[in-house]
Amino acid sequence: HNRRIGAYLNEQQKTALKYVSELATIISAGCITRKILAQKMGSKISGALIGRITSSLRKRYQQKRKEVKEHNESIENGSKTQRVSQNQIRKYILKGESDNPKLAELYKSSPQIKELLSVCQNFRDMINGNTYDKDIRKWIEKAKATRNMALTNFAYGIEKDWEAVQAAIDIPFSNGLLEGTVNKIKAVKRQMYNRAGIKLLRAKIIYSQ
Repeated sequence: HNRRIGAYLNEQQKTALKYVSELATIISAGCITRKILAQKMGSKISGALIGRITSSLRKRYQQKRKEVKEHNESIENGSKTQRVSQNQIRKYILKGESDNPKLAELYKSSPQIKELLSVCQNFRDMINGNTYDKDIRKWIEKAKATRNMALTNFAYGIEKDWEAVQAAIDIPFSNGLLEGTVNKIKAVKRQMYNRAGIKLLRAKIIYSQ
């Protein structure tokens, strides 16, 4: 039976039939271009013959590859439209407003996010003196109850020195002006290190004020 079939095949068809299994193995490993297939097959079969017998397969592969690429791009573009940046989240925490519809949707649909934002905004209001409830210990307990690791760790840090934080909330005075001046002097000192005497250093500090 095989001999009768062979009688109807030309030399190129016989060669193709002889190496079809080897070609299939190479293609299944990811080699699909005619050039690479010819390199893999060496002198066993010509590149022109490889091109003819794999033409339809390569066209189908290219079409599928194009479809996969378009699909991945559509997913990537979709994820970009839904992404919420850190700046938008920060703005929402600080001001309680956002122009990002995705963030507004998350806020409405997730009780946990709503709770976290509320606790963060309460802390900021306390520091700025915009709330009647100024008990930092109550806020610490609320922050711990959220079970959010970042917020809980922050609350434990506040708890270690809660009296100083409470004083900063209750007392309207601040040493910020003094600290700012000290930082300026330190900056000048670093700039002029080993470059000027006390007179020039004093003049630069006075001038920088």
